[in-house]
Amino acid sequence: MTDISAGEISFTRSINTELVAGYDLYISLSDGRNVVAARSLTVLITDINFPPSFQLPSQNITVFEGTHSGSSIFQPTITDGDLLDSHTFSVIYYPPEGAVYFNVNQSTGLITSLYDIDYETIPFKSFLLIISASDSLSEDTTNITLNIQDINEPPVFTKTNYSLTPSESTGGTALYGPFYQYTDEDGDAVKFSLDCGADTGRLDIDSSSGLLSFSADYDLDMVGTASQINCNVTISDNEYTDMAYINITISNDNDNAPVFTYSIYTFYIPVTSNVGSIVGQVQAIDNDIGSYGNIFYHIALTDFNYGLFHVDENGSIFVSQSLTQYSEGSILNLTIYAVDIGNRQASTLVYIVFLTSYVAPLTPGNGIQYLTFFRYSPNMAWFVPLMFVLFVTVCVVTHTIYTTNCTSLKR
Repeated sequence: MTDISAGEISFTRSINTELVAGYDLYISLSDGRNVVAARSLTVLITDINFPPSFQLPSQNITVFEGTHSGSSIFQPTITDGDLLDSHTFSVIYYPPEGAVYFNVNQSTGLITSLYDIDYETIPFKSFLLIISASDSLSEDTTNITLNIQDINEPPVFTKTNYSLTPSESTGGTALYGPFYQYTDEDGDAVKFSLDCGADTGRLDIDSSSGLLSFSADYDLDMVGTASQINCNVTISDNEYTDMAYINITISNDNDNAPVFTYSIYTFYIPVTSNVGSIVGQVQAIDNDIGSYGNIFYHIALTDFNYGLFHVDENGSIFVSQSLTQYSEGSILNLTIYAVDIGNRQASTLVYIVFLTSYVAPLTPGNGIQYLTFFRYSPNMAWFVPLMFVLFVTVCVVTHTIYTTNCTSLKR
């Protein structure tokens, strides 16, 4: 601007942010009647301040889940013709909670994280950062959008060792436990698988719950059946896996009751048998192995003849009292039980027959006395007459046939 009276030239505005290096001014002089030809005046502006400028007005940046606190996220690029200028950065966050999770360095503009980024817990999945850069005279802004990106996090067993102590059982029986302890921060559906080495086929696993069950009847009484199984359980979300270990100790169950070899035993002894002499032996078998297979014998306490005899752990029956009060040919009966330690039991009926005096007793090597059909006197009482009647009948029939044949020949 020129003062028309004094010819003084002055600025009409501040040139702090002027970017034009100079101007040519054309000045003319007039006294009201005559005008002097215009002369030029060149005004040069020195030390021009060039404003800072961001390379891009806006950008979208992906921030992956799992980014740790203090990690560098993005460095905005800024240019400034004044190479020696320093810049100050400021930021506005939308939503304002962005200030909790991110920071913009005032000197460099570097964006860093203030928290470990967890997609499942962070309340917003996108943040807008309006960043300004100033050289104290001019400034520029850029919009940086930070998008939180979910990543698949692996399932992890928080407890890796488990133990089970089920009892042997039938196929399909579920084992109680294990109660797996694991995490999957994504909440993904997981699948379980089982590897028990050579024993893998003995167990099934539910792929959804990890529940274990016997794949077939599991009987420790069968030779070769393992009482302990060690397995690896794998959990998977179809991308990542983790492994835990299970020690399974199967306990033997009392699943078999004793069974007597015979349902009825008959022994023969004289009424003169001494106290302590053996009567005979009964035998029962229990297919359980281990302690459950041990059998103990006893005579029924309610048996009328309980006090006359006793039975030992091997099933041998002995005389406990004098038997002379009984007559020859008398029969006593006993009920003997075989019981295992699990209180499963079986019973058998024992008949003790007192020999008649004219029957010579036989004493086999095992001490058991037996009476054959022909040496039992009551049998002979009907057998001998029967044989006599048969003999007479055969004679009569033979005589009749002979007589008939002779008569035919004479004719």
